[in-house]
Amino acid sequence: MAEIAPFRGLRYNSEKVPDLARVVIPPYDVISPSEQKEFYRSSPYNMVRLELGMATSEDSPDNNPHTRAAAFLRDWQRDEVLVRDTDPSVYYYELDYSLDPQLRKTRYGFICALKLEDFSSGSVRPHEKTFQAVKDERLQLMLSCHANLSPVFALYADPEQSVDNSLRAGRDGDPVVAFTDVRGMEHRLWRVRDLAVLERVRDLMRGKALFIADGHHRYETALNYRNLQRRRHGEASPRATFEYIMVYLSNLNQEGLTILPTHRLLRRLGSWSLSDFLDQAGAYFEISSFASNEAGEKAWRNDLEADGHNKETTIGFYPSGGESFYLMRARREAVSAYLTTCGIPRELQCLDVVVLDRLILKKILGLSETFLADADNIHFSHDFSSAVRQIRKGGYDAGFLINSTRIEQVQEVASSGLIMPHKSTYFYPKVGSGMVVHPLSPHEEAIW
Repeated sequence: MAEIAPFRGLRYNSEKVPDLARVVIPPYDVISPSEQKEFYRSSPYNMVRLELGMATSEDSPDNNPHTRAAAFLRDWQRDEVLVRDTDPSVYYYELDYSLDPQLRKTRYGFICALKLEDFSSGSVRPHEKTFQAVKDERLQLMLSCHANLSPVFALYADPEQSVDNSLRAGRDGDPVVAFTDVRGMEHRLWRVRDLAVLERVRDLMRGKALFIADGHHRYETALNYRNLQRRRHGEASPRATFEYIMVYLSNLNQEGLTILPTHRLLRRLGSWSLSDFLDQAGAYFEISSFASNEAGEKAWRNDLEADGHNKETTIGFYPSGGESFYLMRARREAVSAYLTTCGIPRELQCLDVVVLDRLILKKILGLSETFLADADNIHFSHDFSSAVRQIRKGGYDAGFLINSTRIEQVQEVASSGLIMPHKSTYFYPKVGSGMVVHPLSPHEEAIW
């Protein structure tokens, strides 16, 4: 059972930080080293100092990015750079963004506290695997700061829009946050404090399954943090704030939700043979070719995307230095037969990323898990044109371009208790860090 609650968030004080575009950042795991440095330069109060502090050669157990993050968090509260809301609130959030100059979208959602539950309960459902080293590092940050610095992004189904309609009707008149970021995205955040509205939304959310879109590592880290706090504070209330996690919940039944494809660019393939690859692939795919020029690229991309709209498993292939683009349309019986021998469940067999990773990369190309886990060998791109340019310049031996995983596929996989391969989904835009912070304490309770 999904149990949500309002909370008293920590937010930037507009008198001390008038321009939130200088302090709000994307999730820590998509920030490059160069972006990290730029965020440091943009403001002394940028959230990167909390979420992804810079390491130094002099770091020690007592002085490192995690301990410095805790010190910044304390200092910013003392100096009223961050101030805490007096009333428990759910934060209604609208985000305007563009996929291209001709297409502007608005995504709706809200930030709240969610009672943590083990995945075995079935209320919160993951769809991607996680990595222990990442969870260990995030746990050390939580143990230093005792706060959720950024929300987990999760989805729920609400075809009638009942939750959004209730929150819109109950929100305060003016947004407490309104700014345009450096990418031209417009952010608006309202507090919803009316107890009757909050109770109605709580009741509407009960019984709904939640699907984690982004933040699997943060959710599992919060479970580990909760378990540690339970052992340390056996006297704490079952409603202690460490029993909750900050989440951004968004209705999957809306036009504002976008999943971008994640293309694979490969190098260090060695002495592989294009003709041998195409011969082997022909047993599993119908392969067509397009001229490697502007017209051919346009036709190739259009056909790939058309097959995606028709829910066909089709993968684009482009070898560096080649004279052709290739389109690989799955021979469904042959592909399913092979994936079945690998023990791949039916719910995963129609996922383009599964067909690409298990059949093309591992079987036909013979690439090992170790090879594919090495960032020097594989690069992930969400931009089709950019991926093609990088291959054409010779930066990669070959590239495989795919369609986005569909939202109904995410829902089916998560509902079946299954896990997708790494880099299966990229929900866009990411939910950043800095809109609101959720403090955690064994001595404070959620309001219900």
